[in-house]
Amino acid sequence: MESYEFIVSLAVTVMAIAALFWRFETRISGVEARIFDLSDRVSRIEGLLKGYFLLASKKED
Repeated sequence: MESYEFIVSLAVTVMAIAALFWRFETRISGVEARIFDLSDRVSRIEGLLKGYFLLASKKED
């Protein structure tokens, strides 16, 4: 009877650790997607600012 309890507790522990690793992996991939979106937005803003300052410098000439 004790061997079944040990096997069940071992199986539950392994499944809990696997679920924990899976949860961390999904959270990290979500963070990576957010960082990619943020870097894309920063690139767009950078391009807009460069264009704005380029036009402003041409108007001064």
